[in-house]
Amino acid sequence: DPMPEAWEILTKYKKPQPENRDVKITIDKNLQAFVAKQLGDRNGAVVILNPQTGDVLAAYSNPAYKLSDAESLAGWMKLEADKKNKPTLNRTLHEFYMPGSTFKTFTMISAFRAGKQNIDLRPDPGSPCYVPFRGSREICDGSGGCHSCQGPIRDAFRASSNQFFSRMANALGRERMGETATAFGMAPVETSEDALKQGRFADIWNVSSRRLASALAPARSAITTGAGLNLYESAIIGMGQGGAGTVTPLQLALIAAAPANMEGKMMKPRIEMDQPPQAFSQVLSPQQAREVRDIMSTVTQEAGGTATRALAKVLAAGITTGGKTGTADKDVPKYDAQGKVVKRTVRKRNRETGEFYEELQTVLWQRWDGLFLCIAPVENPQIAMMVAIENIGTGAYGGTTAAPIAANILIEARRLGLLGAPATPARR
Repeated sequence: DPMPEAWEILTKYKKPQPENRDVKITIDKNLQAFVAKQLGDRNGAVVILNPQTGDVLAAYSNPAYKLSDAESLAGWMKLEADKKNKPTLNRTLHEFYMPGSTFKTFTMISAFRAGKQNIDLRPDPGSPCYVPFRGSREICDGSGGCHSCQGPIRDAFRASSNQFFSRMANALGRERMGETATAFGMAPVETSEDALKQGRFADIWNVSSRRLASALAPARSAITTGAGLNLYESAIIGMGQGGAGTVTPLQLALIAAAPANMEGKMMKPRIEMDQPPQAFSQVLSPQQAREVRDIMSTVTQEAGGTATRALAKVLAAGITTGGKTGTADKDVPKYDAQGKVVKRTVRKRNRETGEFYEELQTVLWQRWDGLFLCIAPVENPQIAMMVAIENIGTGAYGGTTAAPIAANILIEARRLGLLGAPATPARR
């Protein structure tokens, strides 16, 4: 059998580098170690950026593995064979998550870019939920009714209204949502199948060489914007479901980082300290970025915010924050006790011949993940963070699983001197 690609590159093609060359990286060793302890034995990923420079301060994927486990081909093959836990998969760069309500940050940014953040999105008369078209499934808020679903956008974001951001996605239209995706380095695609075929995106990195960019290239995130979408399908993208389900943790961290940048720019992530900061795109104007940060702060600092309780100790410690919680389900393969994929035989009928045949299919189960985007401090953000925790179980939420981890990380980041000095508020 051919060697795994990564092993082959390591053993056959990697050219030796000069031993006298020192490279200072942006990863903070202490913060990275703290993040690893915070995840513990939970599967998931954490990405922490400085939104002003693009510096990658921490990027951790769990489960991981020891280098000693991969010193031999046999050891590497054993790690690769663990398809249930996927220890060799760098989730921060190469795993797609359903973002859930964290993606409402993207939809809100799209609204500001289009100048539609203040449009009237009041619910349909006589209906507690949003029905995109006659006969369509309803889109309701968590209570089965309306959580600030008529806006304004500040209240809808704080309460995480599904209805509001579904309506907003349709009010903006597929092209507008696609334009915002392009600004973030995401690919607007026709179908969900196309979203899985975008390969890797080396151009997102601010690095000194193309080889390094290729080595670090993340799976390219995508959003489905094709003409074949019906109004229900385009609506649920606005709340982080359906065609929004192909985003990496790095991409979600970048979505938080753009409004956290004082100039509204999305900075290219960088890992080499001596690389000058470089912007990928101008996502928002400085004024728009400030307004978005203010709205994000309602989630973590105002009564009724979905992460106010989880971030209470951070606020009590004098750290101002903004964020967005998310909870999402994802269909994933089911594994047996031996770690093998469970399959079942399904009887099908050929439409042309009418004959029956049997097909072996992978059994799927519904996994619930908790997610949280966070920026701090709000007045001059030095941290833009994404936390994803897999398999939180039903009844748990991003605000009760991922957000508390982010709170602990923020307090540690301040102890390590990574939050900077507060900026002097601009005069109005």
